[in-house]
Amino acid sequence: MKLPIQSAANLGFTDAYLLTADAITTATSGGQIRIGTLPAGGVCTGCAVFEVTTSAGTSTDLTLDVGTTGADPDEYIDALDLDGLTKAAFNTGDVLVNTAAGYAINNTASDLPIYAECNFTGTVTAGKWIIALQILDTGKLTNF
Repeated sequence: MKLPIQSAANLGFTDAYLLTADAITTATSGGQIRIGTLPAGGVCTGCAVFEVTTSAGTSTDLTLDVGTTGADPDEYIDALDLDGLTKAAFNTGDVLVNTAAGYAINNTASDLPIYAECNFTGTVTAGKWIIALQILDTGKLTNF
């Protein structure tokens, strides 16, 4: 969901998605959930995952990927251990890394969908996480 301008200015994030145990279970292991869009000419400068409610169930290997590549969306967040998450993680993906400056640019003429993908065995019966994105839409500058 696109955050209102006031919230985006206060929080530093432009988009947020609430990932729930129900959404994970519905998508099944390896299934993808569309959580946003990186506009044509846009830049993603940050992705954070914040644990609202701890996971529960028989799965002890619940991982999360977030990115734009349909086959393996892990540019922003890669193999984040959700059931072992202490509270938050930021930029752990192949392109956005928390150890160096990173950003993901959409240099195509089309918008790119942003996906969340969870992998797990067993069951996921509880848990809530906020996936927050910081996206700069340079295409809006054409209004000059």
